[in-house]
Amino acid sequence: MNNLITEFDTLWNYSDPEATRNKFEEHLSSMKQKDDDYKLQLKTQIARTHSLIGEFDRAHELLNEVESMLNDETKIANVRYLLERGRTYNSAGKRLEAEQLFKKAFELSKNLGTDNYTIDAAHMVAIAVSSLDEKVEWTNVGVSVASDSDNEKVKGWIGVFLNNSGWDLFEAKRYEDALEKFIKCEEFHKNTGNRPSQDIARWSIAKTYRFLERVDEALSIQEALLSENDGVDPSGYTYEELGELYLLKGDEEKAGEFFSKAHVILSQDTWLQKNEGPRLERILKLSK
Repeated sequence: MNNLITEFDTLWNYSDPEATRNKFEEHLSSMKQKDDDYKLQLKTQIARTHSLIGEFDRAHELLNEVESMLNDETKIANVRYLLERGRTYNSAGKRLEAEQLFKKAFELSKNLGTDNYTIDAAHMVAIAVSSLDEKVEWTNVGVSVASDSDNEKVKGWIGVFLNNSGWDLFEAKRYEDALEKFIKCEEFHKNTGNRPSQDIARWSIAKTYRFLERVDEALSIQEALLSENDGVDPSGYTYEELGELYLLKGDEEKAGEFFSKAHVILSQDTWLQKNEGPRLERILKLSK
């Protein structure tokens, strides 16, 4: 039972939950002779498509339906129900409720030997717990599960844990410790040939350099990232960092050009609009 991925999981597009939901519902309506466990797993993922766009009440309604049909035979659905109920609570800011559900999912999946859901649960616990010590503890648990697994996709989670741990330390202003994690993360993705994730780690290293006042090193990395992408930054985040770095270098004109490019992209991000209003206002104010 090492890595139970269902056929519908390949339909996921996390950047477009509504389109994914349509595919899931079509799949559900066309299914023949699938067991209850499979159908309930699919329904947990339909609930997740609602949770991802903030429709928490609807997600809970669907999960209530799933919960009413769970039994001892729906082993994987039991785990995925706990994960998605927890994710719905976590996204709504109810972290304590989420933490308890993720821990239950971890234990249940661990007993079943389903590494892919065990690692997911450990990852979510590390996000939901409040203290840095607990985050570090669960990050270590996750890395251990990933390292011991004989499944390559599960092993790939090591990079996720290194990245998340780096940002936990960064937010705690432990920049040297964060830098160590990001460097390990970059090395991991380099060794596994995951260039997009490697570049994210390089960006993270550069941002940490900026907070450590190692401006020239940070600038070198961010300029390289932009150059390697033909001078284009679809995310907007490299533009933003280059704006901050040139501002520190005293080149307000160049900084303004990068802030302007960043604002065009980042101002369209609904999550940033909701959670990072002052940041967007700063970028706009510094734009040329």
